Amino acid sequence: MQIVVTGKNIHLSQALKDYAEKKLSSIKKYFDHIIEVDVTLSVDEVRDQTRSKVCEVTVWANGIVMRGKKASEDLYASIDMVADKIERQVKKYKDKQRDLPRRQPAKEDRMATHSVLSITPKGKVKVAEEEEKGIAADTAPKIVRSGTFPMKPMFADEAAHQLELLKQGFFVFSNAETNQINVIYKRSDGNFGLIEPEF
Repeated sequence: MQIVVTGKNIHLSQALKDYAEKKLSSIKKYFDHIIEVDVTLSVDEVRDQTRSKVCEVTVWANGIVMRGKKASEDLYASIDMVADKIERQVKKYKDKQRDLPRRQPAKEDRMATHSVLSITPKGKVKVAEEEEKGIAADTAPKIVRSGTFPMKPMFADEAAHQLELLKQGFFVFSNAETNQINVIYKRSDGNFGLIEPEF
């Protein structure tokens, strides 16, 4: 399991980095195949200083993605709160998995790639080396980091649960019934929509 800790608008001390790595490495006991844990620590300019220190975490596991974000007046406290939130998400996910009917998914695992774009507020891109120097490039958005991870086949109801867990607009998954890449999304009426490719 790889833990990537980055800082945004702050100097990332080794002590802070070590604390985040230690706190989040404990989630490994819940999943056998965690590929990467991305941790972003930042200081936001907000009126309420009790919410200025932000910790955002994304956990990439075998077919599972967990996200958490917490803000407080102390980065260590924000890390603690996010670690607790991720742990609760994992327990909730495991409980729901036990309740789902046992079905035989397709045997073929697919690989998926996730990429991270870095774009400045003015639409300018900051490339990895330039970020350290604070120089923005005047080019189109660029991929600054990407990774490949196995995409576990799942059924549509499992994908719907994953979408609710992530609290995002859509989720891309390998459909265990059709063995094709599908997209599930939340409709404005509260139901789910499923996009399937037509060949």
